[in-house]
Parts: sequence; C-alpha cells; structure tokens
Amino acid sequence: MVTCSNLKIKAYGKINLALDIVGKRDDGYHMLNTVMQSVSCFDLLDFTLSEGEGIELTCKLDSFPKGEDNIITKAYHAFADFTHIDFGCKITVNVEKNLPSQAGMGGGSADAAATLRALDFMFDTRLTDEQLCSIGVALGADVPFCITGGTRLCQGVGEIMSNLPSPDCAFVIIKPDVGISTPEAFKKYDSISNPKRCNMDVLLRYIGGGKLFGICSNLFNVLEYAADREEIAHAVHELKNSGALSALMTGSGSAVFGVFPDIASAQTAAEKLSGWSYKCVCQPVKQGWEFVY
Repeated sequence: MVTCSNLKIKAYGKINLALDIVGKRDDGYHMLNTVMQSVSCFDLLDFTLSEGEGIELTCKLDSFPKGEDNIITKAYHAFADFTHIDFGCKITVNVEKNLPSQAGMGGGSADAAATLRALDFMFDTRLTDEQLCSIGVALGADVPFCITGGTRLCQGVGEIMSNLPSPDCAFVIIKPDVGISTPEAFKKYDSISNPKRCNMDVLLRYIGGGKLFGICSNLFNVLEYAADREEIAHAVHELKNSGALSALMTGSGSAVFGVFPDIASAQTAAEKLSGWSYKCVCQPVKQGWEFVY
C-alpha cells in the first residue's frame, strides 16, 4: 500500500564527540567506541512517485553522483531486497545537498538512512528500528546511527548503540578545503604503533550529568591524531580563538566543530570565521531525520 506520492525528509548530519578504535575484525572492519551526536544541519531529500519503474536521482550539484554507486540508490535496492516489495512505480529523489563530502559528518550515511525511513513510510512496510538498522549497517557503519540519531554511544562497527542524554550547547562546524576519505583515515591510523586512547568512562559520566565543561575537556578523536594535518590543526585553533570551549575533528574528517554554551555565542563566533569551504551553526537534535510536511 502506498501512503503518499510525495514526501520530503531532512537527513541530519552528525558529529563525533568521541571516537576511539578498540580493535580490528578479521574482515578488516575497525571496532569502534564512539559517541555520535545528530546536529541540525541537513540534506533535504524530496521523494516523488510516478508511473514507470526504478529510481532516478536529481541534484543541482554537478559533482553529485547519480548512478548505481550512489548510497541512496544502494539503500533503495537494499530496502527492496529486505522487504521483497514490488514498488510498482518510478521513484524520483531530488537531493538538496548541504552536508559536505569527505567531512566526517555522515552526509552519505544520513541520505541512506533518510531513504530507508522514507520508503518505509511511503510504502507502509512498518519496519522496526532494528530491521531498518540491519539493512543500514550493510550500507555503512554510520547508517544505523543516522536511522535513529540523537546522542548515542556506538560500538562494534557502529551497530551496537546505547542512548545518551543530549548536551545543552551549540556548535560551529567548519571544513577546510582539504577532504579526507574514510579509507585514507583508517589506513593512516593503522600505521601508528602506539595511538592515544580515549577516557570514555569519564566522558560518559559528564554527558550523563549534563556537565558541558567536563564534556569539552574530554572530547577525543583518535583519527585526528592519526591525520596530523596542518589544515585540521588550523581549524581547531581558529575555533578556539573565536571563543569555542573546545574543538575537535569529527569522524574521519576533515570538518572540525567547536562547542559553545548557546546558539547566540555560536553565531557571534561564526561571524568571525571566514575563508572556509563550509561553515554551519547548529544545535543537537533528538533524531537523525525529520519528515517535512
């Protein structure tokens, strides 16, 4: 059954308040210990059903891939394989792409998660979060988090999640011109003989108690140390100079976020920051997606 022929959904980005690597599986996947936070900057996906078959992607950005390799298309096929559904129509997805690529903000994962949520709603398949996440984890390690979102401790390859209270703060996110691919970041980590470690228990205690200064004192990303990029260090420096309580590279980079006590101080700081390929003032959000009615 089709519940609607048109649906818009926000695909919220994410940052990592902490990211540590605690092992590596036989298949090469790294075992993570990370705290992810959904943030209010987003891609907007507009789904339209029409006569025909298959899926078509449209986007104003020339650099946006529109073929079978796009993670939205992969999510469409994975959803069909899991549900055995015959869509019986053509699905056109127009993507308003705001989240940058090779930034560590989960832009592709957010789009995949939003696609699974949209298809589940439009075709009334009523999958549970667990079922959607089981589809999503095969698409990417961040997809299960983006399907749920909020503030979560994510372990394993990202599929083992525990809910956490969201911090009361705001963020400014900036991205240098340089991009860092996820495989490149993990390869660099693998070359380090004695990487620094995250004191995750302390961070989780401060998150649980809503202690922003304690949270800021314990932000950690092992991939930032592995990257050792001058552009990342400069972004961290600029955010702290603008008034951030702390600053950290998110995910595999190259975006860097600064933490501020409120949205007003974040906006004031953002006005001082210029010359970045991407800049966003945002706040924590409670889930990884939102329908737009």
